[in-house]
Amino acid sequence: MQLVALVTGGSRGIGRAIAEALAGRGAAVAVVARGEEAVKRAAAELADRFGVRSLGIRADLALAADCAAAVARCSAELGPPSVLVHNAGTAPSARLEDSDDAMLDEVLDLHVRAAFRLVRAALPGLRAAKAGTVVLLGSTAGLRGYPFTAAYTAAKHGMVGFARALAAEWAREPALRAFVVCPGFVDTDITRDAARAVAARGRKSAEELLSAFAAQNRIGRLHRPDEVADAVVRLVFDRPPGTVLDLDSPHPTLSP
Repeated sequence: MQLVALVTGGSRGIGRAIAEALAGRGAAVAVVARGEEAVKRAAAELADRFGVRSLGIRADLALAADCAAAVARCSAELGPPSVLVHNAGTAPSARLEDSDDAMLDEVLDLHVRAAFRLVRAALPGLRAAKAGTVVLLGSTAGLRGYPFTAAYTAAKHGMVGFARALAAEWAREPALRAFVVCPGFVDTDITRDAARAVAARGRKSAEELLSAFAAQNRIGRLHRPDEVADAVVRLVFDRPPGTVLDLDSPHPTLSP
């Protein structure tokens, strides 16, 4: 039976790299994102390049109904996802006093509530699969703290906690596995947009800020999207013991 993967935020950046890596291993892939043209284009390119079944699903994952509808459409057109990769998100940056409830709601909706809703909707199919796997794209912000990211850091800690809760709940169900991958700063549009936003308020240029972001990574540089994708693929196909993968290490290892 062909593996079916649903990848959120899959039209660009890390999500696109993950979708391509899974398609390269023969998986049918449903790409979920907010931009309708972008998801259609991404799905078509996956099919053309890798010869796999693919599907583009437009969804606003801040909405509970769209989370359920995305899983339902994937199930109807490709089959129930046996792999769920939740990568969609946003990374606002502001001092605490400038972080309003709208910012907090945005990150909690996309990083925590969407993860909860997607996994809940996909669970029957994941459980029916011989190897149902959930991979959440966390961040080292979910393992430690960074300045000017209080809302984002709180949400990413919530995502790591959710993955650990799933792993504990599913401990006696070997067909189900849950992982959270935590890279540091990754060279993506979101990271570059954040650098430009901070530069507009401060004294450093966007390029200087990107260098500062890279210096905060323990590996001393920005992560590449394909490195994150490779880690996700290893988890999906090898399903090693452990739950939390701190990717910002010369020798990443899984911890409970």
